[in-house]
Amino acid sequence: MPSDNALWQILKCINVEKYCWHNILSQNEVWANHRGGISFEKAYYDGKAFLQSIIADHFIIFLKLQAYFENDKFFDIHTYEDFQNSNCQLLLLVWDCEYVDVYIKDRSVAQSIYENALANDYLEVKYITESNDSRIKMDIV
Repeated sequence: MPSDNALWQILKCINVEKYCWHNILSQNEVWANHRGGISFEKAYYDGKAFLQSIIADHFIIFLKLQAYFENDKFFDIHTYEDFQNSNCQLLLLVWDCEYVDVYIKDRSVAQSIYENALANDYLEVKYITESNDSRIKMDIV
């Protein structure tokens, strides 16, 4: 995964501005490359602010993000069942600086992210399904 603006590289193929982004602060260590300070300090970003944040240079140690449509009810998702039963449209998990899981409800968004990952030569790109998902919790720490 590229280290300078990894979230932009992953999400540039979708309209990130149509979502409200919830940053789970207890599961976040993201550093701003250009200032040396912490990036993604807020718990909530509207789409426009989120886009500005992901275009800026950053380095992810670990991160949990949840995307919702405006005015949808947010809660911190801990299981796949929670995700299925929520209004969360996209849940992104990054850990150990390079591993990424993205859970997505909209098939066209999933296809766009999948094709973007292949086009950017990411390794081990595959669809996560109920039959091949070994993740027990939707948490990274």
